[in-house]
Amino acid sequence: MVNRIHKNVRLSLENKLYICFGLFLLFGWYKNGLLPFLNHYYGFSHLFLLVLYPLSGFGIGALLDFLFKNNMPYNSKFYGVLFSLIIPISTNIFWYLLFITALLFLNTLWISKKDLDLHFIVLGKLLLVFFLVWMGQYSYANLLEQSHLFLYSYLDGLFGYSVGGLFTSSTFLIFLTFLFLVFDPYYKKEIPFYSYGVYFLSLLGFSIYKGDMNFLLSHMFSSDILFLLIFLAPHLPFSPYSRKRITIYSLLLGIFILPFSLLTNFYEGAYLSLILVNLLLILLNSLQIKQIKKKIALKEQEN
Repeated sequence: MVNRIHKNVRLSLENKLYICFGLFLLFGWYKNGLLPFLNHYYGFSHLFLLVLYPLSGFGIGALLDFLFKNNMPYNSKFYGVLFSLIIPISTNIFWYLLFITALLFLNTLWISKKDLDLHFIVLGKLLLVFFLVWMGQYSYANLLEQSHLFLYSYLDGLFGYSVGGLFTSSTFLIFLTFLFLVFDPYYKKEIPFYSYGVYFLSLLGFSIYKGDMNFLLSHMFSSDILFLLIFLAPHLPFSPYSRKRITIYSLLLGIFILPFSLLTNFYEGAYLSLILVNLLLILLNSLQIKQIKKKIALKEQEN
């Protein structure tokens, strides 16, 4: 019989995200590894060092999944790879291993057990950033970018040749992968749409107020913000499900991004915004649960 390709083969959202992550890993390896190596800013060993971040994250996660028999779709392996994507370039491999191990252990032994819906990946990234700042090792620029021998154009920034996370600096890839995800029925596409819309309007208003439209052009396609809005904000376990809550969640996130970015920087402002909205959502859920329990208790007393 002639082999036929099944037309109804469907990838799960988790597998689609893995494919997207693979593209970011390849581009990040080229931009932050191969390109500086070819310009003689890094040695040959650096090309292998970059690969260690996602591989070790995946490996530590796989070990924890095996030890604790975790077969959930979004398991420790998944989060180990995700965390490796968003860390600053200056993160030492030793500190990375320490943080990712502690983070995945904490989630496995406590956060997931308590069903807190805490976006521990975003929280872990912020804690790592605070630690790097304290150690005086905080930077998103590789040695080639720090040399100041060249400047990125706006077009360079669009295609990813800009200062950004270890594997998340390609705006073009972010748009491409969003088009890949947007048709999945389980992907909460409303969240990036609403959040970015509010962020863009606030950025436009602030740029007009400043009389500096270059400010708008410089930050409207920030890869760190776009990656957070497309991959982290709508992530199933840590985002709301009802339409009303999705709308509130998205609008608050979009409102908070610009002021937090101005207070800190355009690398961490969106992460601070997301963890704040995430905590507000957890508080709202706990208050609602308490209210439901009170109603049940009152009905039982009446009966």
